[in-house]
Amino acid sequence: MVDVNRIFCLAAGVIFSLVSTWTPQAAHAAKKPTPTPPAATAAPVVKPKTNAAPSETAQKFIERLHVRLDALVKSSTALEALQAEIGKELDGALDYSEMARQTIPPTWDGLQAAQRTEFIGLVAKMVQNTYVKRFKPGSPVEVSYGTTKALSAGRMEVQTSITVKKTTADVNYALLAADGRWFVYDLVVDDASQVQAYRKSFAKILDKEGWSGLITRCKKAANKKPAQ
Repeated sequence: MVDVNRIFCLAAGVIFSLVSTWTPQAAHAAKKPTPTPPAATAAPVVKPKTNAAPSETAQKFIERLHVRLDALVKSSTALEALQAEIGKELDGALDYSEMARQTIPPTWDGLQAAQRTEFIGLVAKMVQNTYVKRFKPGSPVEVSYGTTKALSAGRMEVQTSITVKKTTADVNYALLAADGRWFVYDLVVDDASQVQAYRKSFAKILDKEGWSGLITRCKKAANKKPAQ
């Protein structure tokens, strides 16, 4: 049987990814009214995106990303230094804003700018915790490419097959075009979507605990230090 979690943790750093998702603890049984989301505190600035077309194909973007990540894994001997560099690559390749928006579609439009910024920052930290800490020096990833297809205007899916130490899984990247380049906003491993997994978990929390409950749980997950 394919060890999907292992593939996902190692290859998803290869981008946003997706099957090792954060699963919140069971919410309280009784429903609570949804409180008004509190104002965000310190949070990263969300840069607006332009409609400039990318200068390369979506597959080429993923190919270059894999080359950089593979080079880091092969050349690094210090775990902490490697994971810091992997984190930078993820920050540059992932669209945390779009990922966050798609995880709470019914709620997103009603949030204030500061609230969105706080939530995006928490999602980014959760993704980093899920993937960056899973990379280890000397564990390269082999990638073969399949079909690249359009999902909608400005959105593409790049289908790949990834092998890590004789374990293989299908890994499909969902990308959007913005600022003259590509950004990954979802990763689907063997038909399991990270965004959809977050959406399902977040919806249950919002339904039973409201916005404040979701933010509390996200902060706990974001601040949890993953095992090395």
